[in-house]
Amino acid sequence: TKEMWDKEFLCTFTITLEADQLKTSMVVDNKGEEAFDFQAALHSYFTVSALDNLEISGSFEGKEFLNKMAGDGGEMQTEDRSAITIGEEYDRVYSGVNDPVLNDKGTGKSLAVLNTAGWEDTVVWNPYGDEGMGYNNF
Repeated sequence: TKEMWDKEFLCTFTITLEADQLKTSMVVDNKGEEAFDFQAALHSYFTVSALDNLEISGSFEGKEFLNKMAGDGGEMQTEDRSAITIGEEYDRVYSGVNDPVLNDKGTGKSLAVLNTAGWEDTVVWNPYGDEGMGYNNF
């Protein structure tokens, strides 16, 4: 890690499994004297009955997002929907959205991603159309 990022730090990732939820916690402790900023890409993959049944709600409407599938290297755009549905390949970073809820009409279940640590962004990714990746179920 020091070859990639020359800072003194300790990162602790904790997973707690409870009867009705899975909790994760990531704590980064600066062990050096120099202040630093960091980001974390915590990749969560959720199984859904089918993409046609999926809707992702949250505070998306009016928020800017980086559409990595547009242009050469991505393009900033503004979301005009209050709920996201996936009908194409997706790789988007939504700024200021940290309250996504996955609603699966096929199973009648919802999954809320609770953000108590202050992460500010949400990534929505799906390899739409890639049968080998099983795109229709996550």
